Amino acid sequence: MKKDTLRQNKDIFQADPIPGMEAVEQMLHQAVSDSHHFTNKICTDLIEAGGKRVRPLLVLSSAQCFGSLNQETVYTAVACELIHMASLVHDDVIDLSKTRRNKPTLNVQIGNHASVLVGDYLFAKAFEILSANKLLSSMNLVVEAIGEMCDGEIVQADNKFNLNQTMEDYYSRIYKKTGILIAACCQAGAIVGGAEDHEVEAFREYGKNIGYAFQIIDDLLDFTGNEKIMGKPVGCDLREGNITLPVLKLIAQAEYKQWIQGIFEQGNVGKSQYLEILRLMKDSYALEESYQEAVVCVEKAKAALGEIKDSPNKNMLLNLADKIIRRKN
Repeated sequence: MKKDTLRQNKDIFQADPIPGMEAVEQMLHQAVSDSHHFTNKICTDLIEAGGKRVRPLLVLSSAQCFGSLNQETVYTAVACELIHMASLVHDDVIDLSKTRRNKPTLNVQIGNHASVLVGDYLFAKAFEILSANKLLSSMNLVVEAIGEMCDGEIVQADNKFNLNQTMEDYYSRIYKKTGILIAACCQAGAIVGGAEDHEVEAFREYGKNIGYAFQIIDDLLDFTGNEKIMGKPVGCDLREGNITLPVLKLIAQAEYKQWIQGIFEQGNVGKSQYLEILRLMKDSYALEESYQEAVVCVEKAKAALGEIKDSPNKNMLLNLADKIIRRKN
């Protein structure tokens, strides 16, 4: 493992490594070590590209709210990160993305066909770890999450350029796309840590709401982010016809909805139109209102842990919730 991998992960989500994170990094490499040298190189490059490692961090911290670190927790954290990595590879194929973290996406490097297989391979390795270590509860959670993630992507594809969506539609979609896996990570961590059923439910509620907040901030950054910091272009969601929260806030005003519908009917959102939509979002407070919804979700997430015994790991989870609404990538 390259030494700079851990340094790349020490962003606002992980200012100080928590117990188990280094073991996760090592086991990620071990998980793909028995593959063909070409597959191994691809997967190793993906691992060493870094990332926020939010999902294993959630597993580790949730578990350690109830006891000391154990091997089952590390296995679960590794499996959750492999599933997340696989989903990103598949997302890039679906979205025809060209860059991620300021580097060419895997589909650009090796093509869509091989990229899909790499994603499948990572999924298989995640289930191999959970199965081999008899982590049935964690497996059930992530199986459900993967099914819902796929359903969320299908629903999104079916609703491209559809402005007749409700806030309920939006939250249902982002729960499936983002919230359910994050919630599953928190629940799985709590379970392997020895939590009671009501405590596991508290962690599900925490994870669901930080998942909401995470996706809302993602949607905002698609309009306001810095491409160099984000490592990918801005404005992709709008150009692809994905209706996100800032757009829903804007089209709540009928005249804006009609105008944007006219742009969509032309089949292309040009740069000048994108900039005009961004200006209208700022003038109409659509961006600020969206941000405030993320803040509300973070407060709900923190409140969900109210009955959990105070500990450094609980504090880490509370702080992580606050950091979500300050992130730049």
